[in-house]
Amino acid sequence: MPDRILAALDRAERGVVVLAVDGLSWRAARAAWPAADLARLTSTFPSTSATAWMTSITGLPVAGHLAIGAACRSPADGSLVNVITGETLARAVPDRADGGPPGGDLIVARTTVFERAAALPGTVAVAVGREIDTLTSPWSAALLRGAARFPAFRDAGGVPAARRRELTAQALDPESLVAAVARDAEAAFAEHAADGRRLLLWIYVNLDDHFHRHGYDPLAMRAVAGLERHALSWAARGWHVIAHSDHGQVPVIPDPALEAAWAEVDAPELCALPGGGAGRVRWLHPRPGRAGEAAERLAAALGEHALVLAAGELPGLGLLELTPAVRERLGEVVAVAASPRFPLPVRGPRFEHGALTEDEMLVPLALWPPA
Repeated sequence: MPDRILAALDRAERGVVVLAVDGLSWRAARAAWPAADLARLTSTFPSTSATAWMTSITGLPVAGHLAIGAACRSPADGSLVNVITGETLARAVPDRADGGPPGGDLIVARTTVFERAAALPGTVAVAVGREIDTLTSPWSAALLRGAARFPAFRDAGGVPAARRRELTAQALDPESLVAAVARDAEAAFAEHAADGRRLLLWIYVNLDDHFHRHGYDPLAMRAVAGLERHALSWAARGWHVIAHSDHGQVPVIPDPALEAAWAEVDAPELCALPGGGAGRVRWLHPRPGRAGEAAERLAAALGEHALVLAAGELPGLGLLELTPAVRERLGEVVAVAASPRFPLPVRGPRFEHGALTEDEMLVPLALWPPA
């Protein structure tokens, strides 16, 4: 993605608008964006936001930036951390699963497309992070590194409470959210109109919250179609407009029996930490010497609803490069959803992602070139 964005920026007179649409599948985009030049991209493994957005901004695989999922083991102290928020979910116990001393940062900040763009003569890179602006985690800082934030709330000490409430309300109404995204874009255009430099404007579009609750329902699809109307309007004014997603969503079915079966294996007597992962890909942190037992028990518990693997099997399947830094953050036993009944880390979503189905992995790359 960085190379594609910079190639468009090289051709642009005014600049490039990137719509980073969270949770939009290829299938849904193809139905809603008939005027776009559409191509398919493949998401990361796991197919989740923490991982995929970082790859899209840096151009690196997971082993390069180390955001391997929403909940990962910190190499700094061995605790389980929410990568996106930076919240500690569980403290480490003395016998770490890898038996080694902790060390290093959870996320490795790498060169971003914003830094590359800002280094070009006569170019400015701006990010409308919206919900991402409310985060103070190393992940959010690494993701938007090199971009000027708009609006520049950070200069005033953080995102105001009124803005946070506004974002929460907009996430409940996709069409309102898309209208707000368009207003943010127009405000950014106006802010930089007299600047004279080409503008790379990256805007986060959080349709993911609605997709988790309702999937690609008519309300959501009207909102996605509305994004194309705005894109065409901007293209008519000379902007290159690009939209892409991080992952898709699939329906899930709660199964209390499978949730209980997972909990019996993911228990302190067998595991040094609670399970990590992201949605429909989860992993265990077995105590030293008990990985085989944990894998066997989990495979028996989940049956046809999951593919249970030793972490060491992931490279052979082409899913993940298992460097020492990746292994330090990952559990030793990995479960990949194979049915809608796969037990999730949290209850509530009607749609989820993370695994390897087509609707989770195939995402759109849409282009609306200037008139």
